Amino acid sequence: MRLRSQKLLALYGHRFILINRNYTLLWVGSNISFIGDILFMTVLTLWIGTLLRNQSYAPLAISGIALAAALPALLISPFAGVFVDRWQKQKTMRVMDVTRAVLVLSLLLVSEPGAQAVLSARTAALPLPIKLGAIYLVIAATSSLSQFFNPATKALLGEIVPEEKLTRASALTTGSAMAAWPIGSMLGGIGYASLGASWAIALNAASFICSWELIRGMRVSEPAASLAAPKEGIRHVFKDLWEGLQIIEESLLLRTLLRAESLLAFGLGIINTLAFFFITQNLHVPVSLYGFVNGVPSLGGILGTWLVDRSAAKIGQSRIYYRARLVTGIAMVFTALQHQLLIALIGMLLSNIADSEAEAVVGPLILNATPAKMAGRVFSTFGTATTASSLLATFLSGYLSSTLLHTVDIHLFVIDLNATAMLNSCAGMALIIGGLYTYQQLRKEVRRQAPNL
Repeated sequence: MRLRSQKLLALYGHRFILINRNYTLLWVGSNISFIGDILFMTVLTLWIGTLLRNQSYAPLAISGIALAAALPALLISPFAGVFVDRWQKQKTMRVMDVTRAVLVLSLLLVSEPGAQAVLSARTAALPLPIKLGAIYLVIAATSSLSQFFNPATKALLGEIVPEEKLTRASALTTGSAMAAWPIGSMLGGIGYASLGASWAIALNAASFICSWELIRGMRVSEPAASLAAPKEGIRHVFKDLWEGLQIIEESLLLRTLLRAESLLAFGLGIINTLAFFFITQNLHVPVSLYGFVNGVPSLGGILGTWLVDRSAAKIGQSRIYYRARLVTGIAMVFTALQHQLLIALIGMLLSNIADSEAEAVVGPLILNATPAKMAGRVFSTFGTATTASSLLATFLSGYLSSTLLHTVDIHLFVIDLNATAMLNSCAGMALIIGGLYTYQQLRKEVRRQAPNL
């Protein structure tokens, strides 16, 4: 029986390989981890949102989730890229996975009673500020570790995937992430209503362990990288960091993408912070269906990545990027002004189709314009800039919707504007500006290098 199974695996196993074995393992591990993260963040949002229902500071408290993730990223990300370029990327990713699993499991000590009967009395006695503080602290710690994991993943992609297949690999990664979003959101929404928060914490920790195991199975030939002597290493960190910044400054493509991605992060920071209130208040969706409505439009990302894989060679990656950013912004503005669920879902679907196209090509664009030895630093710089932009948007949207714009209710013909609708419209405008800026900066280069970009 065992021999027969081995023969069947050898005969049909290649059908389950995406590009190559290493990429397939990375792809599966990333998707498992991503589903766990989305499920986890959905449950935390619902948990805080229901605890603070009808409280004016609820948007600010929910924005604290994003702020807790963004602040350490802003401080650590620039330097993390330097060490990612020095360390073995596969080993770095495994260490970060294990550590994040332990940190997430620590939240079981403050999670809701129900799934953890032993901790029920202790949990019930904990005041809300302590629970929120523990959540924010764990999110901040795991986010700090992600600043090493994420650029290592992107840099490793350039080593395990041939250059001519980078767009396809990026499209597969983006499309599967879009598909994973509704799975995590719906599981989070349904699970929280029936089981509480503890189960989501355990599943997210388990997803990190699965990712660790799959990354361990990759066969990557990396040089035995090691840091120099501690004194010399610390002294050269800023020098290495400056070299990465110079690479971006000297490249028109990288400079333009950095600014456009920062505008994207600003817009998404607003959208993500106010998603709970847009769906439950503006669209009048019950809390129990929040995860479903929040996740379903992401399925459009599958269609977007399918389209980009077939059009990149014809019209060029740069053209795809700025066109997709424009469409995403327009769809966001359209959606922000809606109060009908079906129409809003159509707008969300169009936005996700275009956004997935842009996300599928931005990674290969960066890799093609960056020397391999500096990929970690360049991706970390992008992460720092987008995190800072997202942090600003998260704070502003949470603060304004909780204070200055809290009582706003404007009626213009068939359009009703409250704080959420106004701020979400501004998010769409940020993406439109980013698309127009990219077009203006890259049109000459596109004409000169097309269809290679």
